Amino acid sequence: MGLFSVDYRDVKDQCIYAKGGLKFRADETRLRNYFSSILTKVTLNDLIGEAVFWILFPASLVILVFPVLLFFKGTVFAVVTSIVLYLILDFLHMILYIKPLNYFVFIFGNRILQFLYYIVWGVVFYRINDIGSIFILGTFILAFCLGLDRLISGIVLFFPYAKLFSPHSDQILRNVGWYYGRKYGQNPSSWKM
Repeated sequence: MGLFSVDYRDVKDQCIYAKGGLKFRADETRLRNYFSSILTKVTLNDLIGEAVFWILFPASLVILVFPVLLFFKGTVFAVVTSIVLYLILDFLHMILYIKPLNYFVFIFGNRILQFLYYIVWGVVFYRINDIGSIFILGTFILAFCLGLDRLISGIVLFFPYAKLFSPHSDQILRNVGWYYGRKYGQNPSSWKM
């Protein structure tokens, strides 16, 4: 098993739940059939794990960038830019899988590191006596911890997603699998579920 590997629970003939609760609509048997040509080189645990981390990419990058924008550009610019950046990344990561960026998420997708990063920024804002920015910083990270980012992307991007894509987790799992299919010289578009 690889760096991204996660355990999962198979609900026979229904779905798979990755450790942490992320749901994939196909059960283990269907996924093993779909990805059968690459499972000799990469495990299903690895594919699911990479999908789980890739789902965190937009939020992780925006959480990292927001305090810098807040410090240098101010509240309105930081909030608007962060929301726009999140929505763009949320759409793009449904289409693309870029494995080297998943290493970024492996490190910066960690909620404890994000919290410590925001503590450091809170101290910076405290040192320059900008208490309002500390409040905005706390509100921003709390919004992401509560999942309000998923609510925003679900409302704003619901209609394009409904027509173009499978559910979020399934689309990303498929893209991760296709990445490996292309890497090993296969034509993933010919795979059937």
